[in-house]
Amino acid sequence: MKKTVLYICFKLQLFILKLSYYAHREPVVKKDWIVAGFETASMLKNLAQALPSSTSVNFASNRFYNFNYDVTLYSSNILQRIWQVFYIPFLLGCLLKKHNGIIYLGSAGFITAAKDGRTSEFAFAKSLNKKLICYFVGSEIRSFKLLNQFAERMELDVITTYQPFSNPGINSDFNENNRKNLGCAASKFADHIFNPAIDQMAYIDRYTHPCLYFLPDSMFKNNLSKFSNVQEFIVCHGPSSPIIKGTQLVRAAIKKLKMEGYKIKYIELINMPHSELLKNLEVAHIVLNEFYAFVPGIFAAEAMAHSCAVLTSADPAIETSLAKDFDDSWVVTPYWLIYDKLKFLLDNPESITLYAKQGYEFAEQHYRYNKASEKFRMLVGQ
Repeated sequence: MKKTVLYICFKLQLFILKLSYYAHREPVVKKDWIVAGFETASMLKNLAQALPSSTSVNFASNRFYNFNYDVTLYSSNILQRIWQVFYIPFLLGCLLKKHNGIIYLGSAGFITAAKDGRTSEFAFAKSLNKKLICYFVGSEIRSFKLLNQFAERMELDVITTYQPFSNPGINSDFNENNRKNLGCAASKFADHIFNPAIDQMAYIDRYTHPCLYFLPDSMFKNNLSKFSNVQEFIVCHGPSSPIIKGTQLVRAAIKKLKMEGYKIKYIELINMPHSELLKNLEVAHIVLNEFYAFVPGIFAAEAMAHSCAVLTSADPAIETSLAKDFDDSWVVTPYWLIYDKLKFLLDNPESITLYAKQGYEFAEQHYRYNKASEKFRMLVGQ
């Protein structure tokens, strides 16, 4: 019954999409991009801002961010949500008439993906000669099957090793098939795909660009003076999902170091507004990022921009899409070495300052908003 309802809904949405597009008039001047998706670590806002001639469409609220978008599509009212199921494809038809291309952030789209992983939606956009970009941000595309096979060959624990414990069912055959359909649709239709090839291993059989971070100038705090005359090192860890970030291992390492007499002020940044998180980074000396991933997360980028020494499992030897000028910008820390690497820094305080300095310079080169925006515009052909 559920499959039948989804199929009927899918067919109606596709009909409404095409009807809407052909019913709207061709505008005199078109804007370049529709940027649509769920807000994730400021990426929706940043991608839209990087492309001045764009329209941002946000599909859901995010309690950590309070940004303004051109179109916001979410409601807690059940009747409005049912109405939106059929309004959203109508909106896409209208927007496609007025824009030259569309950027999908994550897996979110304008018609249900349960049927074909967005193949019909992508195919319709391409049939109109629209540019199409897919920008993936994590578990919506990451294959549990492929990454677990990689982990077994490498004898490593990875994100997908533990994610089913924090999110039961995420590794089901149904969800894996949806990720496969999405990856295949992106491979076939997208002009460009942004997706770290190892960290977010997926059913994509072509080259993908590494993901870009866009940090505003106001986030860069070149403050090495906080490392002078330190009596107690401030160590921060900001897990959005504790189990898959390695929080249990971080706590164990901190506990052991404190028992050994190390002076540490440990702050766990959980469930707090983004603005408050940044205030903690201003005074932090060391940041423990995540320890089952192969790329630094946005939290690591923000920490480097705040002149913090960062420990993370991101490893250029594994994720070859990472910038070639890595040059020890962070402490490469596999999950089994968190205690050892942190102890080394505490025993050698001058190395903390060095990593903070190198990390800041790396963030300046790769994550500062103007530089990342310029690179993004060049890649997407604007």
